Order: sequence, then structure tokens, then C-alpha cells
Amino acid sequence: MQRRSLNSAGVRLFKLDYSRVLRMLKEYAQRCINNGAETVILVGSLAKGNYTAFSDADVIIIVSESRERPIDRAARYIDPTLPIDVEPRVYTREEIIRLAEDRAKLVEELVEHGVILAGSKQIIMEIRKTYQGGGRHA
Repeated sequence: MQRRSLNSAGVRLFKLDYSRVLRMLKEYAQRCINNGAETVILVGSLAKGNYTAFSDADVIIIVSESRERPIDRAARYIDPTLPIDVEPRVYTREEIIRLAEDRAKLVEELVEHGVILAGSKQIIMEIRKTYQGGGRHA
């Protein structure tokens, strides 16, 4: 007779409800727009499609101007009520265009995989044109 072990290990599967998370991120993005942001763009694993149940939401928030340091700007865009951690990176229009001119890795990801959650598509076209054209001064 075989004996059953009380220490049997089970496998737990965790699944991210992508459509629910995306819907809530779009609502979050609209609140950001209502708070003065120009555009909110999803990047990272959720934008690329290679997310896991433990992924966070990487968002780029573009504002027209700010005197705060980029690291200090993020605090106003953190929302603990969301079902997923949001990692906002907030840049002014001028800063994001400068990053595009410098062909920054962040802008490469934005150009290749970015998903606009809310706001103006015009800045995305400007970023892409700057990044792909080698800069505004090319």
C-alpha cells in the first residue's frame, strides 16, 4: 500500500487579467490628462506583450513644462488604488525630444512598442520623427 505524503507540493498559476488592467490604466491615464499631462504612454512588458502576473506598468507621462526634477514629478502620478503597480516616468516635451535626439534606449522602446493610453498623438509622431531622423537638427 502506498502512503500519501502530507508535504505534497502544488503548483499555483497566476494570471494577469490584461484587458482589465489595460482598461484601468486607460482610466488612470485619463486622470493624468485631466491633471495637466499631455500624453500617457505604456511601455515595458505590458506594451510588448511579454508580461507576467507580477509585471508592473511602466508609463511615460509627458507634460508641457515643469520646474521639478523628473524624479520628483512622479509622486503626483502614483495611484495605489490600481490593481497593478504603476511606475511613472514624467518628462517635459523638451526633455523627451532631447532624449529622442540622443537616441536614448527609453525612446527606442517608446518608438518600437509604446501604446498611447491617453492624450495627444502628435508628440509621439514628433518623437518618432526625431528619433528615426537622427534628431531635430539633422
